[in-house]
Amino acid sequence: MTRRVPRRRALAVIAALLGLLAGLLALPPLASGQEQRIEVQLTEFSITPNSITVTAGVPVTFVVSNTGGAQHNLEFELEAQGLEQVLFDTNLQPGQTREATITFDTPGQWVMYCPVGNHRALGMEGTVIVQAAATPTPTTAPAATPTPAATPTAAATPAPAMTPTPAATPTAAPARTPTPTPMPQVAPPTGGATGSGPADLLIAGLLALGLAGVVAGLAARRRTA
Repeated sequence: MTRRVPRRRALAVIAALLGLLAGLLALPPLASGQEQRIEVQLTEFSITPNSITVTAGVPVTFVVSNTGGAQHNLEFELEAQGLEQVLFDTNLQPGQTREATITFDTPGQWVMYCPVGNHRALGMEGTVIVQAAATPTPTTAPAATPTPAATPTAAATPAPAMTPTPAATPTAAPARTPTPTPMPQVAPPTGGATGSGPADLLIAGLLALGLAGVVAGLAARRRTA
């Protein structure tokens, strides 16, 4: 037997899928550093979707399909700063699909349009909102709880050391200075009654010695004779 799925349950499943798809389309631009991929359709004379939001500095890959009957292309322009970026070097032929990756470095509201002929004036125009990249909030590491320092134990106060009494330094007795012995002074000979001086005494001595020698010589001769 074949069981039929109740119509209400099938509708509930379809509604859930549609809700999931809508949620995916409503997601914000990817964070900095992650590539974003966007599908774009070009036809006469519109761009679908006609409003795109991206993040500055994040590579964006555009998958562009020409679903119309004429040639089309896609160009981005930031009029405030005179910036222009053509997505493809050559136009897309009808039924052709290409993809290209570009990075919007300058935040602002860019204009995207088809630069072929007067397609822009006919309505092939949209906007690209480039948001500034969010600055990551630095994570502050919890401060380390300092370990209380151990209370130092009071050291016992040492008993004061006894200072030895310095021994009395013996006082050296002053050296006795010897008393100089007075030299006897020789009194000059006092002259006799004759008044002869030292020279006279010397002459007299010599004469006496000579006389004694003569006497001795005479005595010797007599002995030999």
